[in-house]
Amino acid sequence: MWTSLSCIVPPHTQSFGLGGALPAQAYLDRLTDYCAAVERIGVTGAFVYDFPVAMDPWLAAFDVLAVSPTLEPIVAVRPHMESPESVARRVTDLAYRFRRPTHVNVVAGATRSSRASGNPVDKPADKPVDKVAARAELAEFAAVLRCEVERRRGEGERSIVVTPSSTTPGVVPADAVLLMARPRDTLARDIGRVRAEQGVERIFLLVGLVVRDDDEAAWTAARELYRPDRRQIIAGRMFVSQVVSSEHTASYALAERADVHDERLWYGAPARGIDAPKLVGSTADVRDWLRSCADIGVTDVIVDLVPDPAEYSRMGEVLT
Repeated sequence: MWTSLSCIVPPHTQSFGLGGALPAQAYLDRLTDYCAAVERIGVTGAFVYDFPVAMDPWLAAFDVLAVSPTLEPIVAVRPHMESPESVARRVTDLAYRFRRPTHVNVVAGATRSSRASGNPVDKPADKPVDKVAARAELAEFAAVLRCEVERRRGEGERSIVVTPSSTTPGVVPADAVLLMARPRDTLARDIGRVRAEQGVERIFLLVGLVVRDDDEAAWTAARELYRPDRRQIIAGRMFVSQVVSSEHTASYALAERADVHDERLWYGAPARGIDAPKLVGSTADVRDWLRSCADIGVTDVIVDLVPDPAEYSRMGEVLT
């Protein structure tokens, strides 16, 4: 049904964006457990985030390729940190080394501090980010990257370029656009806008899943899995105070309006503003919600990171 199914790669820290680094072997063991769990339900893509306390995303991508025989990393890359030529070289070299493609998620950066355009180091940190300049930089980077990858690549599947949705004007020449889950009426409008503006067919939807036999059990599990955590709440507030990404801003506005939209799209997890909203419910209801997204244009699904890899075993019937 879906063109691809992807997951989020767990970080090397104790929790996402928080806590100290795990011992290296503990991190690798956890990564192996997560990769094995998602492989069993048909996941083939592995999104590697790039945020301030994260390990270098290219090293994380190498670890995914090393511990998994099937997963294809999708690596977050920011234009002001790498050249498109160096990224193309890594993409094609990894494809040669592991005989399967590595893909690229070209991002401007969700927060003010993560963007270079319009906020050089010699200017005040609170200077407004020039979003149009950042978007133009993203577009130029993606165009050169796609040409360089095509020039360098050998035999085998083609690597794709993904980029997050944005309301800032400017076409980014990518193969797919990523949207965070939102109420279906809003999602339908945004997919129509993205397709008209960006000229892409593939739409990736990032969403969390909490699936149980019935609704009551699912909501109980959601509140157990995502208990209030003071550190995560504070981290979420700090993140939101710095957000300049329209995707994150729109998601946070929906979370402020209500904890639940569309009966089962839950924004109440402690790290809201950072992570994706969760679909909560029975297998049948969550599956129906997702299938309705296919009817309005979603082609690919990304399952948000879960606290315990055992959760993935409950998602197989929803995703296949």
